[in-house]
Amino acid sequence: LGDRIGMKAGKKRISIFGLRPRYSSIIITVLTGVVIAGLSISILLMTYSGLREALLNINEVLQRLENLNQQLTLKDQELTDMKQEIDNKVQELAALQEQRNDLRDKLASTQAEFEQVKDNLEQARQEIDTLESNRQELEKRISNLQNQREELEKEIDRLNDQIAQLNQDYQQVKELASQYQAGMMYYMGEDIVYQRGDIIYSDIIKGGQSEEKTITALNDFLSKANEEAKKRQIQVDEKSGMALWLKTEDIMNAARVLYNMEEGKKAIVSLVARVNVPRNDKLYASFLLNKNFVVYEKGALIAARTIDADQEASAIENSLEQLLDTVNSDAIKKGILPDTRGQVGSLDFSRFYDILNQIKGMKGKVEVRVYAAEAIWREDRLSDNMEFKIELINGVGSNDNNTGD
Repeated sequence: LGDRIGMKAGKKRISIFGLRPRYSSIIITVLTGVVIAGLSISILLMTYSGLREALLNINEVLQRLENLNQQLTLKDQELTDMKQEIDNKVQELAALQEQRNDLRDKLASTQAEFEQVKDNLEQARQEIDTLESNRQELEKRISNLQNQREELEKEIDRLNDQIAQLNQDYQQVKELASQYQAGMMYYMGEDIVYQRGDIIYSDIIKGGQSEEKTITALNDFLSKANEEAKKRQIQVDEKSGMALWLKTEDIMNAARVLYNMEEGKKAIVSLVARVNVPRNDKLYASFLLNKNFVVYEKGALIAARTIDADQEASAIENSLEQLLDTVNSDAIKKGILPDTRGQVGSLDFSRFYDILNQIKGMKGKVEVRVYAAEAIWREDRLSDNMEFKIELINGVGSNDNNTGD
């Protein structure tokens, strides 16, 4: 555009400042170009703020550019560090995979040990059979002793000697049974301190007391249970000295149940293992509450059975064992708490054979009745608190065997 204006000025022979038209045309061309360029730059500066800032603050823009370059350098360094960290994680993953393989090998070894324990258990069962055979032989000896007693009833001194020998044999059998039980505990639970459901500690706590007394009684119970648990090889917290791991809500629920009970009522509070507890491991426990009440009042009939006294000694013994089984099952049905073997008590060996001998000394059919010698509560065991009454069916020649706790 400047060139065209200059050409038109030259054709019109325009002269400025007295110069020749040619030079005037050149000056007009240059000035027109300068004005157009200046106007263009001015319009751009007024229209675009970014261009205006770039031209007016060029140093600041250069500084920002420098900062961005530095940030880019830092990001590159961080990326390099992250790559290094990823490489480290890959190495850690490889190490963890190696540990997993080691754990698999250990598991296989543990399974092999378990198979060995099973073999040992089978051997223990064979020992049980041997003990059972010994028991049968002992029963034969007992039967022979009883026959000798019938033949030599007048020779009381000799009979006492035989009874003493019999008691000695019983103690030997008892020791063998104890050794067998210890062996069974070793083979069946070598690494298990508590089986799931095993009772850690049990006690009677009164219900319906005030909140403070209830909490105090529960704390005393937990302290005694903790001391009982520490007698075994389990993990104990060094700071608190606690061997029990209980949920707070379980403790609160137990306290709530005791607090809401009728005043004067008692509860059987037991602490049981919630899971199988290996040696030196944590003992997770939970509460088990049962209401306590009198199952048999004093003098109440527990069970009865008719036995033929003219039978052989082994048949009479079987009948007595069946009577005791009836006592056990009826007592469980009425509320007495059984142990882990499903038993509510046991009868002394010598007392059992004393009753057997009394029946053998009678003729005809007799009725054996079992009474409660005292009030029997739900947590009690049936043993010396039972009375045995033996009578002929026709009422002649009654023979009582009353023993109390």
